[in-house]
Amino acid sequence: DTDAKYVLFVTKNGLVKKTTLEEYVKTKKKTGIAAITLKEGDSLAAVSLIKDEPIVLVSADGMVINFNSSEITATSRATSGVKGIALKDGDSVIAALPVRHKADDLAVFSETGLGKKMKLAEFISQKRGGKGLIGYKGTSATGPLVGAALVADDDTILFVGDKNSICTNATEIPLLSRTSIGNQMIKTDKLMSVSKI
Repeated sequence: DTDAKYVLFVTKNGLVKKTTLEEYVKTKKKTGIAAITLKEGDSLAAVSLIKDEPIVLVSADGMVINFNSSEITATSRATSGVKGIALKDGDSVIAALPVRHKADDLAVFSETGLGKKMKLAEFISQKRGGKGLIGYKGTSATGPLVGAALVADDDTILFVGDKNSICTNATEIPLLSRTSIGNQMIKTDKLMSVSKI
């Protein structure tokens, strides 16, 4: 039950693929169908239902690119996609976020439980396939990014760590600059996932 037109697939290596939703819902197979062709060494990072809204991709090293999903030509199920973000060696996509409310802030969270928000307007719209802009400068002590979300003040965020989990209101996440590391949101040895609830 959705008014979305497409399924957006984003891989860890930065490829994006858009396929019409009806290609998946019209099948009668009970065993499942091929959804995407993954290249060797790649895997899925995110899947979303979209119309033609902008997309924000976030990488583990803190690079952020904002581009319009209309730049992605819709292709069939058995394709692998096109470049969404140009990643440095060793970097990978950790989040793909459709922009449904332009007033939302971009929140990012590191492996050691640090978090911050940034104004989405700081990430100007670019062409698909670029390097993006720095959204986080991590260190060996802070660790890479493991989660990101587009948040409004009335949103609640669930942090799942390796030993404990907490919920917090999005207003508790500090609004900081693109190069800052953020504040401690959860005390944990390793943050496993972050989700908006």
